[in-house]
Amino acid sequence: MSTESVSQRSFLGLEGQHVFITGAAGAIGSEAIREFLDHGCRVTAYDNSPVQLSGIDAERFSRLQILDGDITEECSIQSGFVKAEERFGPATILIVNSTDEETTRQQPIWDLPLEDWEKSYKLNVRGSFLAIKHFLRRVREYQQTLGSKLASPSIVVMETETHAGLAAGKAGLHYGLLQTVRNEILQLNTEGRINAVAPNKNINTSDPTAGPRAVAPMMAFLASKRASGHISGQCIQVEGQQPSGNTQVSKLDANRTQIQSIPRGLGKPKRNKIRVAVSIDLDAVSGWLGTNAHSDNGLADYSAGFFAAHVGVPRLLRMLKKLNIAHRCTWFIPGHSAESFPAEVKQVVDSGCEIGLHGYAHEGAYQLTPEQERDVLTRCMDIAHTLTGKKPVGYRAPLYQLRESTLDLLEEFGFEYDASLTDNDCHPFFAPRRPLSNQSISPSQLPAGCIPSRNPSLRPIDFLPHTANSQGYVDVRVIEHMWRDRFLWIRDNEEEPVFPVLMHPDTSGMAHIIGMLERMLRWLKEWECEGEVEFLQTGEVARWWREKQLGNATQ
Repeated sequence: MSTESVSQRSFLGLEGQHVFITGAAGAIGSEAIREFLDHGCRVTAYDNSPVQLSGIDAERFSRLQILDGDITEECSIQSGFVKAEERFGPATILIVNSTDEETTRQQPIWDLPLEDWEKSYKLNVRGSFLAIKHFLRRVREYQQTLGSKLASPSIVVMETETHAGLAAGKAGLHYGLLQTVRNEILQLNTEGRINAVAPNKNINTSDPTAGPRAVAPMMAFLASKRASGHISGQCIQVEGQQPSGNTQVSKLDANRTQIQSIPRGLGKPKRNKIRVAVSIDLDAVSGWLGTNAHSDNGLADYSAGFFAAHVGVPRLLRMLKKLNIAHRCTWFIPGHSAESFPAEVKQVVDSGCEIGLHGYAHEGAYQLTPEQERDVLTRCMDIAHTLTGKKPVGYRAPLYQLRESTLDLLEEFGFEYDASLTDNDCHPFFAPRRPLSNQSISPSQLPAGCIPSRNPSLRPIDFLPHTANSQGYVDVRVIEHMWRDRFLWIRDNEEEPVFPVLMHPDTSGMAHIIGMLERMLRWLKEWECEGEVEFLQTGEVARWWREKQLGNATQ
């Protein structure tokens, strides 16, 4: 799709939303899939018939999952929502397209076979009921688990009048269930909405794809809180398409809404800007040589370091590029990793990220004399300069073990920031010094990450044989919910905070963990779409904060 068309559609604000579409194999379902993918959504296509799509590029295909299931069977639709969440997180938009297109044909009621009537009734009424029921159940369960409301859950029901049986089946939905859900959904979420779309039975019959092409944009419009957050409990009839491609909407009856044009979304009040700093420590084998050195370390331990470089790094890079934030990250790379795995480190540098120092063999400051510490720092500065052609300005101490001599060296060599300490969990600070250092040259301190008790928050789902609090078999959702809870509290209670996200390829690159990280980062990007989050390199955060502090000092 062209850049122009993307910009025309972007005002709906659907980017990053998870859309669950039933009846995905039909013409209407297929057009709905394309429509929501074009809006930047993640789409789960659900049907018991093969979903066949052509012309979907790799980027869009990465945001699509296809699930086989029967909407009329409760256990099937229930498990469908669970499977959908495992990859994309909770669905926020449900498209109920339960039309049986094989039986959608013009017939007078006296010629309508009973089996067609019963099939249509089962699919339309029972199927729609089950889809809506279990979508709302998942909303309720997710909100209870997370402790906060899901952002603007929306249901759009496809209604058809091209078949007597279907029309009769939908009558109960429109006049009963639609109005009931409109009121009951507010008990779960005050932003929840339900609406229906009905294509005109005379819509451009010379082109069988005209109806689906006209209906899909209206589905997206009704799903968008920004565009139609004031509309709920309504059924909107789509008349057709003009040569310009704009969808016409007309009044259907007293209970159906007339829209002359799609209104502009109302501007939202500005909220806190949360600066998200994603950083990755590429320890690889060096982690087993310095702070994690042990006489019992063996080849199996070092093998985890090779996994970090050969598997974890490429996986993380692919994931970060898919989310378009690879260039907004900072990688802290030990000198040993840079020299041992040049191909993988080159991939990191080529991503456009920031490169910071992280010791040579992951040695802690207290393992070195001050002279050794100076030698290690200068050697690592040379390695980083060779890699990037630039002088490094950021530092993170291996296992966060730095001391006063470390801070003196960072100041002497002109480093802009260090990201090792946790005096604050969401605001930068200057390291405590006695006597106080000149703050105009002293490195800023960025919170090291989501670190309870000075240990990485991924430690419970990692396993290090000689680390007491290393477990390895904790459900990744425990960590995910902890991060989300921290973000939501910071969002509501802190002014201009920083939200650091720290990863290690040996852990974060594992198959069962990287999916959770992608869900978490996608969730943060949803806040970015709302204007509340900005992804920045750690150095960019440090410079923003320093300028702010020095500016306040001169006032």
